Amino acid sequence: MDSRQLRYFRQIVAHGSMSSAARSLGVAQPSLSQLVRSLETTLGTELLVRSARGISPTEAGERLESYAVRIERLLDDARTDVANIGSSPAGRVAFGMPPSICMALSIPMAETLRLEQPEIQFCVTEAMSGHLREWVMNGEIDMAILYDNTGLGDCTSAFLLTEELWFYSAADDWPFDTPPGEPVDLKDVITTFLVLPSKRHGLRKFIDRVAQAESRKPLVTLEMDSLPQIKSLVARGSGYTIISPAAVIDLVEDGKLLGSPIRGPRLSRKIYLVRSAVNRITAACRATEECCREVVDDLVTRGIWQANLA
Repeated sequence: MDSRQLRYFRQIVAHGSMSSAARSLGVAQPSLSQLVRSLETTLGTELLVRSARGISPTEAGERLESYAVRIERLLDDARTDVANIGSSPAGRVAFGMPPSICMALSIPMAETLRLEQPEIQFCVTEAMSGHLREWVMNGEIDMAILYDNTGLGDCTSAFLLTEELWFYSAADDWPFDTPPGEPVDLKDVITTFLVLPSKRHGLRKFIDRVAQAESRKPLVTLEMDSLPQIKSLVARGSGYTIISPAAVIDLVEDGKLLGSPIRGPRLSRKIYLVRSAVNRITAACRATEECCREVVDDLVTRGIWQANLA
């Protein structure tokens, strides 16, 4: 097999028709038929099934097409990488962020890269940590920010910071005798009417785990797997929440939310930058990672992100 054969085979599967693939590739249809027969002889198995509805791959054909896609992508990466040696970092970088982090990090990163690395196409995907973990492991995204770096296969991770979670309420609905900004006990926080994500969300799992270690259970009255909805409900006085200060900095600055750090124990969690083992780390990826660290450092230094740097 060679790359040309695999590219042609992928087009046949994509078009579902030998004649359509031939027209797309600009080759004679008999040549494609001969190519398929040659591949089937080489591999010793049937790759395509013909029916009245066209051509479809067998299980072996699907497996070969999957390899063909990956090999073609690898060849494209090789061409781009070699051509870009000595030039500015360029190309697409797919970067995944959980909603609470995306709120604080995505815009300053995008603006910084646009000014300093204009040839990089920065593509941000916002999703729950479970989805990001799956996508970075299978190569759908190049890197992601995650709260857990275990069970990631061959992916590499780097510790970024330790983030502190705070308690928040509407500005006119502060529930404690101590003023906002003063630490509040976890035992008091979890008895308020909390608005939190559902139990499949990483933040909720973390809060439940810490509370359970203290032999306590949070009083969750509303579950929302949407950061904007949680923020809106709390700002309207429909409950309270536990969240990263970076995720609500906009409403705090507008005077709509008040917050306090939590003690007994403190709620803090580590954050990691995870790189896909499937996708090649390009110059653009390395520049994006460096930009991420610089922006995170700046956000922490300016107090926008309540965290301790690595």
